[in-house]
Amino acid sequence: MQFKIIAAYDLNKQQRQQIGELCFTAFDEDPWSQYAFMQTAVHIVGILEDNIVSHALWTDRIFTLKDGVTVKTAYIEYVTTDYKMRGKGLASQLLRYLTYTLTTLGYELAALQPEDETFYKKLDWISWWGNLCIKQDASTYLTDDYEIMLFPLSVKLQDLLSHRLDDDTICADWREGELW
Repeated sequence: MQFKIIAAYDLNKQQRQQIGELCFTAFDEDPWSQYAFMQTAVHIVGILEDNIVSHALWTDRIFTLKDGVTVKTAYIEYVTTDYKMRGKGLASQLLRYLTYTLTTLGYELAALQPEDETFYKKLDWISWWGNLCIKQDASTYLTDDYEIMLFPLSVKLQDLLSHRLDDDTICADWREGELW
């Protein structure tokens, strides 16, 4: 499988269509009709025989940890593989390549809201058991109904997260649509 990383604004019509079909089949939603922040997303696609068969995207977010440490985070969404190609390890390959690439791009952390926690745990993602908060204007809101998983991309973050307690907190700025 060949990988390509493409900014949303650089996707051609055929790529947009193939990604839209993959996402609609997997999630019953069209990523192009979603929110403004999707227009600045970066896509990673897995290509076999000139067809996009696996996909994920990320947007930039800054996470603030309980002790005030800010972390450049790649927030990953729309991880999917063509339903005819599932079970062959394509999404795993894509995510391994993605986390490697994010490290080279200077990200300290990758995060996502999992649909299948078991799948991500096999790839060494960590479930976050602490609090999640959203900052909006001058207020901070606890968001109890969400679960995220983390993938530390730097030694600093690996050390920091290995000493986290269940009462620790991650905060992110509010965004349109799904908060996490």
